[in-house]
Amino acid sequence: MANTGKFHDNNALRNDYYMERAFSYEPIRTAEARRLIKQGVGTLDEVDHSEALDEWRADPKAIDPADLLSMAAGSNE
Repeated sequence: MANTGKFHDNNALRNDYYMERAFSYEPIRTAEARRLIKQGVGTLDEVDHSEALDEWRADPKAIDPADLLSMAAGSNE
């Protein structure tokens, strides 16, 4: 969601979640996800991360948060 207001494919994060496990993950409910998104969690510095942000802004498969959270709502609301 960083800076674009959309969810984007992130191979590095996927690889960590499924294989490397260098980070820790906690499940949250959709209401909490909405609150965190509204707060701007995940926003990146425009200068330091300009290359990644340019790619994400050009992403034709970006997913709107409302759509993604609606899909998840049935399983964790």
